[in-house]
Amino acid sequence: MRKLLIALASIFILSSVFYLSAYSEKAGQLMMSNNMGSMMDMCQTMMNSIPKDVIIKSTSSQVAKAGEEFKITLLVLDKKTGKPLENAGVILHIEEGVPMESMESKTMMDMMQGMFEAENIGSGNYEVKFTPTEKGYYTMHTHAIPPGKSMMSMMDNHMDIGIIAK
Repeated sequence: MRKLLIALASIFILSSVFYLSAYSEKAGQLMMSNNMGSMMDMCQTMMNSIPKDVIIKSTSSQVAKAGEEFKITLLVLDKKTGKPLENAGVILHIEEGVPMESMESKTMMDMMQGMFEAENIGSGNYEVKFTPTEKGYYTMHTHAIPPGKSMMSMMDNHMDIGIIAK
């Protein structure tokens, strides 16, 4: 009888452990899902906010030809003084489609690997070279780092610029 009770207790404990393990895994997946949702919400908020320290303007056409190198010039101004920022860091990521359209299929590492720096051509102007592969809409995620600010300031100084490839 005692062996039977031990066997039943073992089965009960083992099944409880498996249940708790499955529950924890499910809770972990739910938490991860919620964290991803929160991260997506945070990214969406950042993408839709106005740059804090800078003004970023496209001073050239935003219409490109598919398959041909395209140059776009950006003017970066200090938001408080309105003066051109001579030595800002201008970092970009260009994606096919409208903003946030492909975020669900990309990781943060995918986006970071696709980032590059615009060329400083003087007087607060920065040039970006890009060859659209297909006709359609492209989004240029533009981040500016004002001189003397940390790299983290790029998150406060983001602007999406649309490019149309014909």
